[in-house]
Amino acid sequence: MTRVLRASPGLALLLGLAACSDEAPAPAADENIVVTPAEPAGTDWSRCRLPGVALPVPGKLFVVDGGQPGDRAEPGRETIRRVEVLVPGDIALLLTAPDASAWAVRVSPETKVTAIFASGDQPQRITGQGLGPSRLERSVAMGDDCGRYWFGADAGATLEEATQAVFGRRHDARYSLLSGQVIIGGSEFQPEPER
Repeated sequence: MTRVLRASPGLALLLGLAACSDEAPAPAADENIVVTPAEPAGTDWSRCRLPGVALPVPGKLFVVDGGQPGDRAEPGRETIRRVEVLVPGDIALLLTAPDASAWAVRVSPETKVTAIFASGDQPQRITGQGLGPSRLERSVAMGDDCGRYWFGADAGATLEEATQAVFGRRHDARYSLLSGQVIIGGSEFQPEPER
């Protein structure tokens, strides 16, 4: 004789919900458990730390906005951006542009470069003499979340976050390239005349 058991509607609902649970069954005692850490919130700055530089970086910190490529820019080729620094003493530079860039940096004999960080959406390259060993080139195209064009609409983190994370402090001044060139320095960095 076969007996048929009927479950109440409430019990059937509970059994159905238990089957749909997203909880994993408890692992057997002899299984190895691997825990994957959660993704960090915000920008991962670990790849954008300047090698061999103690923070905060000494000297004046200048940000150079390369802006959008000009009319003469050729698709798929680097844009040459020229930066001339005439400020005596220690300085650091954050160079940023959206397209592939070759930053041609020239410094005066009285200038000592403590660090340079070139950052963009596309690959960046720093060229020049007397620029010191602390240089870093990062871009989103090369998989570096912290390397991007800091004045773009989708920059994510802010310029202040970038200067704090990379240089350990806020920037002193911001310059924009005009016709592919910028000159940093001039009367504001010269001693005031004696009266």
